[in-house]
Amino acid sequence: MNTANSDLLPKELIDSSNTAWRLSGEGVFSWSVFKLYRARLFVSGNKYTVEQAFVLELSYLRTLTAEQIVSTSMDELKRLRNPAPEVLSRWSDELMQIVPDVGLGDRLVGWFRPGIGVQFYSSAHLLGAMDDPVFAESFAAIWLDEQTRSQSLREALLAGTPGSDSTGA
Repeated sequence: MNTANSDLLPKELIDSSNTAWRLSGEGVFSWSVFKLYRARLFVSGNKYTVEQAFVLELSYLRTLTAEQIVSTSMDELKRLRNPAPEVLSRWSDELMQIVPDVGLGDRLVGWFRPGIGVQFYSSAHLLGAMDDPVFAESFAAIWLDEQTRSQSLREALLAGTPGSDSTGA
C-alpha cells in the first residue's frame, strides 16, 4: 500500500480517520490557459469506490475567493445532479460558511464518508462539515463522475485504481 504521501494530509484528519490512506492518483485542473489547482485522491481500500471513505485534496495554484469556489461548485452540482433550487441554495449557504478564500499554496481537503457526509480541512485544521450524504456524493461527482468537465483529471485521480474507467472523452 502506497501511504508515503498520506503523511502530507492534515494531522487532524489522519488522527480522526485512523486510516492508512493510499494515493490513488493526482493531476492538475486547468481552465483555459490557467492552472487552478493540483488534486490528489487518497483511498481507504485498494481502489476508489463510492462505498468506501476517500480523501480529495486540492492544492491551489492561484488566488480564488470563497465565493468563486462555491459558485463554481454549485454550477457543477446543478449540471451534474440538478438538485431542487432550495437544496442547491441550502448547500451553497452551508458551503460558504466553511470554505475560505485561498491563495497560492493553500490546500483544501475533503474527507468523504459514505452515508455520513464530508468534512473539510485546511492544511492544519478542520474547517467544518456537511453531514449530508447526498451532498457529499454530489460534491465528489465534480471530480469523479463520468460526466465531469475534466476527464483527464478524473483519469489521473483514478490512475491507481485497478479496473477504473480510464478511456476518457
